[in-house]
Amino acid sequence: MSNWSEADVEANGIRVHYHRAGTAGKPALLLLHGITDSGKVWARVAGELGDDYDIIMTDARGHGQSDNLATGFSIDLLADDAAGVISGLGLDKPYVWGHSMGAVTASTLAATYPNLVRATVLEDPPLRAEDADSASASRERDAATRRPAFPDFRALSAEERVATAATMNPSWHADELPPWAESKAQFDPAIAQHFGSFQGYPWREILARIECPTLLVTGDPALGAIVTPEVAQAAVALLKRGQIAHMAGSGHNIHRERYEQTMQAVKEFLRAH
Repeated sequence: MSNWSEADVEANGIRVHYHRAGTAGKPALLLLHGITDSGKVWARVAGELGDDYDIIMTDARGHGQSDNLATGFSIDLLADDAAGVISGLGLDKPYVWGHSMGAVTASTLAATYPNLVRATVLEDPPLRAEDADSASASRERDAATRRPAFPDFRALSAEERVATAATMNPSWHADELPPWAESKAQFDPAIAQHFGSFQGYPWREILARIECPTLLVTGDPALGAIVTPEVAQAAVALLKRGQIAHMAGSGHNIHRERYEQTMQAVKEFLRAH
């Protein structure tokens, strides 16, 4: 990709690695990945949006080439890290698009640092119903979305990693596979202790504090998406300036599984705000 660079920035007391692409002087767009991924997994998205945005793709702590989890791990820390990146790079109220872990990072960032964020896109964040009536459905959904046991990507060659990624994700575009496979050989193994970190995320309180425009992108729970229609409606009712874009036929990896539809919805949202 042209205009692609990478560097480190000190943020919240740690070293955060990032890739930057797109067009200098355009509005900034901060892309936050999901757990066990890295900033490079956004390469396809960055390639499409690069003419209109200055795109920053960070590696979260314990992921990619950023510092490991020695100083801790929590959603609040991830949001503080993102705020540190925005300040450290001098970004002027960027748009923030997060997937999964990155989505709850984005929502916490927007709620905690309202002056730093222009608008947010939340792609299938782990928002779960807490009421007793939904307990059975929640258990079924958790079983459907339980993270599979990855093979040891560190022991594989680059070619073997991509081949394994293709087998695990047969519907994905070929461009998605190499960065995803590489990320699985990079993340801090200690992150495995935190796969359940988002179960108790207080999303109702967090979303009610967000002032900026917010797009909630949802998929189909039957295919592995986390946000149910009921939770989506509850979430958008709490958001002061919220809307929903539902991508039928997608699971948890919405922009990978319904790329064109997702990109159209996100582009329209970003242009409007």
